[in-house]
Amino acid sequence: MSLCIGILTHSTNPRGGVVHGMALAEALCQAGHDATLIAPDVTGNGFFRTPRCATRCIPAVPEPDLPTLVERRIGEIRNAIRGQYFDVLHAQDPISANALADLVAERRISGFARTVHHLDDFSHLALAARQERGVRTAAELFTVSAVWEKILRDNYGRVAPVIGNGVDPVRFTPEPGRQDETLRARYRLPADRRLILAVGGVERRKNTLHVLDAFLALRREQPDLHLVMVGGASLLDHTAYRTQFETRLRDSGKAEHVTITGPVSDDDMPAFYRQATVLAYPSVTEGFGLCPLEALSCGTPAIVPEIAPFTEHFSEMDTLWCHPDSPHTLLSALRDALTPRNRARFRVSGPTTVRRFNWCQVAERHIPAYRRLAALSQAEPPFIGALSPCLK
Repeated sequence: MSLCIGILTHSTNPRGGVVHGMALAEALCQAGHDATLIAPDVTGNGFFRTPRCATRCIPAVPEPDLPTLVERRIGEIRNAIRGQYFDVLHAQDPISANALADLVAERRISGFARTVHHLDDFSHLALAARQERGVRTAAELFTVSAVWEKILRDNYGRVAPVIGNGVDPVRFTPEPGRQDETLRARYRLPADRRLILAVGGVERRKNTLHVLDAFLALRREQPDLHLVMVGGASLLDHTAYRTQFETRLRDSGKAEHVTITGPVSDDDMPAFYRQATVLAYPSVTEGFGLCPLEALSCGTPAIVPEIAPFTEHFSEMDTLWCHPDSPHTLLSALRDALTPRNRARFRVSGPTTVRRFNWCQVAERHIPAYRRLAALSQAEPPFIGALSPCLK
């Protein structure tokens, strides 16, 4: 029996949970279910790419103050969903989880699912409380890696099966596409330089200062290198860390050899991976880490930290490794990645590695919990106002 499923994310930007939620909704539709991707939309431009599933973009108001923004987004999602009906509602983040928790408290819905990609360390008490509530009130929990499964079990007493992540080998392929031909010109990247790619913007969690330091050291040995940092759309305030980065870059006198693009078109991401000689991804905190999968699928070497969750799903030879607290290990891994031997190896081994990561299998792992939620909704029918598109 097919299910009517609402997948909720906190924004339309290409952050990890949003990318995961979109791919999950697409895979569920491919499997014959009726999935709708739902998110607040500040810009009015819709999702970062056009998904192969139904969408609903909730009008949202900009707000610079993070605690106020969180409360505003919770209310926007709650009010948009109230009175609609789905067999299953599934939150991908604390904001949408709190909106659904409010609807449970109102007896508008019987329960909801939540995927925990990772948890942040909030010093603000209200934000920390919202994060905890978003975990404790979900009827069904999922997570993307064993490290977070253990944290949820030990710290919250909750069982959260690992559902993993996938990659689209049709979009992320070693074969050049139309975007490759013009990418460097459009982003003003030098045509005669090898590119070191970092994804996620300038954030402490992404270990961006270590990337910069390793690049500056390596460029003294190999001056035909250019660093490009892509992405960075975030609800959190990274101003202090970005100021450190900007000061370090300015003092180095090498700013002309570094390009910071900010958020980019999702259509360009496969070309960025293919144009890059290596992806440097020494992130200190991840739920799973989608970007290395995407780079490998494009045949590009990926450097990841030798910590969980990366050690859970990559073997010793799948990637190149560094230690997140040791910049010299990142420098050494970059040297290895730039050798012709490793470039040739990863062009073959990368796409082979990512065949283990399939979105259809990820979607299938959700179905038992989804059916329990659907049965709960039928056993305890909530108040229903207007019908959702699933029932019209």
